[in-house]
Amino acid sequence: MATVREIESFMEERLPRTLSKPGDFDGTSLCTDGSREVKRIVAALDVTLESIEYAKSVSAQMMITHHPCIYGTTGSITDGDGLGRRIIAAAKADIALLAYHTRLDAADGGVNDSLLALLGLKAEVKFSGGLGRVARLPKAMDYAAFCAFVGEALGTTQVTGMDSGRPVETVAVVGGGGKSTFYDAYRTGADTYLTGEVAHNTLLDARDLGMNLVCATHYRTECPVIPAIARIVHERFPEIEVLPYYDTKL
Repeated sequence: MATVREIESFMEERLPRTLSKPGDFDGTSLCTDGSREVKRIVAALDVTLESIEYAKSVSAQMMITHHPCIYGTTGSITDGDGLGRRIIAAAKADIALLAYHTRLDAADGGVNDSLLALLGLKAEVKFSGGLGRVARLPKAMDYAAFCAFVGEALGTTQVTGMDSGRPVETVAVVGGGGKSTFYDAYRTGADTYLTGEVAHNTLLDARDLGMNLVCATHYRTECPVIPAIARIVHERFPEIEVLPYYDTKL
């Protein structure tokens, strides 16, 4: 049976740190015993008290998530804040925490390819340093129809954005928070930008530039990667059970 350290090593090989954007803190967030054998892993988008409790309930030895539990440096770990409570809960349960953030955004088969696959689309072009994807619809749709299509595919009614009056034919995609990559998406020549969330001024920019903008929530545009995490683990460790965890509150 593989150990925590062996899984860490494979994931670093499969999703190398060179894919991470500067300032990202993905990789290993918590490891209490690198020699511990791993029989079961929980794959999730976030480390939360609820997902940790689920991992405990299924006797998992590890969680692999998209979002790191720890962003930047922290001066203390206490039960007086949310981060501290999550770290303490995982440590008490001896659950290793691994996360692959921007490198899983950029990786083939990662966040954005998984999102496109759920929509029945395939990337034709990459942008923003390999982070985003551009795909062409088999048939043009009007803005309202495309929003309804996205909402149904992702299982959410929370689809908002900016209708710039153009038919949807070519879509630039960045799951999660897409504010910082809006202009990269615009420069691809796509008529529509699909992401999770943006700032108010990005809506105004989209309107002024004549680009459709579709926001389908941070969580829903990134959670399609959860099954992909399991597939990556099973490339090297098919004997390990990988259980998905979805946050029903988001």
